[in-house]
Amino acid sequence: MSLFSTPFPPAPDEVVGEIERPFTLYPPALQVVPVVVDVPHAGRRYPAGFVEQARLPLRGLRRSEDAFVDRLFEQGVALGAPLLVAEFPRAYLDVNREPYELDPRMFEGRVPPFANTRSMRVAGGLGTIPRIVGDAQEIYFGRIPVAEGLARIDGLYRPYHAALRGLVQRTQGIFGTCVLVDAHSMPSAGLDRDGLAKSDIILGDRFGTSAAGYIVDIAEQAFSRQGLSVTRNRPYAGGFITEHYGAPAAGVHALQIEVNRALYMNEATLEPHDGFETLREGISRALADCFARWSGWLDEGREAAE
Repeated sequence: MSLFSTPFPPAPDEVVGEIERPFTLYPPALQVVPVVVDVPHAGRRYPAGFVEQARLPLRGLRRSEDAFVDRLFEQGVALGAPLLVAEFPRAYLDVNREPYELDPRMFEGRVPPFANTRSMRVAGGLGTIPRIVGDAQEIYFGRIPVAEGLARIDGLYRPYHAALRGLVQRTQGIFGTCVLVDAHSMPSAGLDRDGLAKSDIILGDRFGTSAAGYIVDIAEQAFSRQGLSVTRNRPYAGGFITEHYGAPAAGVHALQIEVNRALYMNEATLEPHDGFETLREGISRALADCFARWSGWLDEGREAAE
């Protein structure tokens, strides 16, 4: 049984509408594993005012959405891990960025002096308030008021990260450690940095800095057992969430998991295809494998340290 009550795929009136809350938290009946799953880019509530002021049609705006990743990973709740899902779309606000990665050219008014205006992500148009969708199409006709951008950060970004931080801290408090699974999807088009077609799954650990090696080894083995091709860190090594929360020496491991969209959806129509349920079941089995082994390995490591 699905956790979600909305139509699948959602009807148009389930997509365009006001954002009623920053996130939805799906808690397990009892958290029995040291794992938190977060889905920051699958939000599909597009405010009508945002859609009206955009130069792109709704389908164009949705091209940056990690469509249905929340549903692909929902079995994590039944396996004993909380699931945190952003309700707002990535094109509107990106929580996988620093809180103030802002492009001054986007705004009417002065951005705060503490804003990071020179990051590579800002330069590429993919700051906290994105200027483009993933295929380099401009979102806005012109500048937007800086107060509007700051309101999105205060009303959506901060509550999301407060909730995520609380879940990580609570989990570590219970179990002595935490594995944060940061779930995403990626467009199938394009090549990785070695000039090869993208794998089915890409695991990002910031090149070994956000999670211990055995955490990633276990994940790679688990997804490979489901017949999925797996690579690490190329071309996606993890964003702000893995970098900010991952602290292996302190017992917090953050792992980004990217899923190739061609496995489960029509990327042109944004509708799931016949492979969706097969992939969902494969991810569920991989998560069950990971959760069990992460729990066991981490318990052994904690006992050895004691």
